[in-house]
Amino acid sequence: MKIEVLLLPSQKPRLDSYDLVAVIDTLRATTVIVKAVEVGAMGIYPVKSITEAMRLKEIVPNALLAGERKAFKIKGFDLGNSPLEFTKENISGKNVILTTTNGTKVASIYQNYGKVVAMAISNVETVARYSENFQNLLLVCAGSHGEVSLEDSYTAGKFVSFFDMVSLNDGGIIARDISRSDPMKMLKTSHHGRYLSSVGMGEDLEASLIERKAIPVLKTDMINLKFFGGER
Repeated sequence: MKIEVLLLPSQKPRLDSYDLVAVIDTLRATTVIVKAVEVGAMGIYPVKSITEAMRLKEIVPNALLAGERKAFKIKGFDLGNSPLEFTKENISGKNVILTTTNGTKVASIYQNYGKVVAMAISNVETVARYSENFQNLLLVCAGSHGEVSLEDSYTAGKFVSFFDMVSLNDGGIIARDISRSDPMKMLKTSHHGRYLSSVGMGEDLEASLIERKAIPVLKTDMINLKFFGGER
């Protein structure tokens, strides 16, 4: 098995295609996508902008608007980007159109490099077990505002740590070394973790560590729009 880790989405992958591409934005986009799939959302549509989210709301049936800017819920949206909001009562049986500062952009960048899944600390072990028979894997960390993020690198490294015989690029080696830290300590130390705590969202850090079994896979709906749905 070969695992390539991009610590930032702006890095150029070595290959043109992979058996699996895992996009990571642990705080908090992929964490909420994983939870949304687990609690029964029909689909999660990742979009880059507020304008695009509003446009999709007109054509995606039974849809909620969710997302953040500077970590806070966007005015007029139904939900923010906190895993605490993504409850079964709120979203089961519904579509969610999600736009975030960093994470929702990554899926569109890498959608043509292979089968894409959303990964966070919460489902990292589940995705690792799912990946056991793949040969070439790409892990893409969303980062934060163009900078490497500790929590995304940690998640990538945790994934790598489940495999013994694996070929890694330097990004993978760095991530693996980071993953030896305590997860909560790492989240609290990270820049974005400290920011979330400072604005009263510290509970989201704890929620990000709850283990989940969902594997959100990027799919295409009947009108050619991309959405994350559960692997079957």
